[in-house]
Amino acid sequence: MTQIPANILSLVKDQDLPLIPTRSDFMTLTKVRITIMVMITASIGFVMASRDVMEMRSLGNVMQLQGVVMMWMLLGVALSCMGASALNQVIEKHTDALMPRTAKRPLPAGRLHPISAMVIGLVFSTLGVSILWVACGYLSALLSAGTIISYCLVYTPMKRVNSISTIVGAVPGALPPVMGAAAAAHSVTPSAMLLFAIMFMWQLPHFLAIAWLYRDDYASGGIKVLPVEDPTGLSTFRQAVLGAAVLLPLGLFPTIIGVAGNVYFVFALTLGVLYLGTTIWMAIKRDRAAARWSFFSSLIYLPAVFLAMLFNQVV
Repeated sequence: MTQIPANILSLVKDQDLPLIPTRSDFMTLTKVRITIMVMITASIGFVMASRDVMEMRSLGNVMQLQGVVMMWMLLGVALSCMGASALNQVIEKHTDALMPRTAKRPLPAGRLHPISAMVIGLVFSTLGVSILWVACGYLSALLSAGTIISYCLVYTPMKRVNSISTIVGAVPGALPPVMGAAAAAHSVTPSAMLLFAIMFMWQLPHFLAIAWLYRDDYASGGIKVLPVEDPTGLSTFRQAVLGAAVLLPLGLFPTIIGVAGNVYFVFALTLGVLYLGTTIWMAIKRDRAAARWSFFSSLIYLPAVFLAMLFNQVV
């Protein structure tokens, strides 16, 4: 008897799934918390580029002269990020189902039809890029499109091939402040590249702590993170400590080159030492508790340092 292909059976099974997500599932699908962080980092890039190129010395000046453009930029960036997150979960539906950490997401849990999620992803991504193109210029739109494509079509499939995907994925993850700068100045400013470098380096120990915490999950899903390829943890902790060590002086550069003040310097130094210290502690202890401390310190570092940088644009 002729067998029905598995993908056709999957489509038949999906026919009865809901087409409209609940509020909670929508927030999970579009990763609203990550989107808020992306908006914050993009706004920092926008403000700093306005100061660098247009000599606007305060946040008030930026909002008065470029406030409308900034609002459109934030909307475009938010929609792009939410769209990319939805598309990523469509691509990783079957992988997510294999990992306890992600199995309760709307698609693997069977609470939302994959086609519905794909439509949300495509519509949001297209709207985000289009808004940036019309309201903020082609450069910010191209950066947004490149971020979506590299995240969904390069980083996501690479995760099942090699742990170098962590470094590849850090590139689109660090682009939001560059998009913000491009929207404000229609160019990639030196301060935007510095913000990119800080975000890029921050992500490495941040993700390696997550990967160590959930290494069994990643192994179940066939994700080639470093703790899966090197179960001893030697490479994982060496690279995590190296990343945090490089981030510490890198985070001080905004003050050194004159784009942020002393308040920022104190925040960046204190939090950089804390982040490095918890990462070293993780490398020493090699247990879940220490990895959680490193992860939590990373969550504190980035928003606090970037908000301190934004504050220094006011004083």
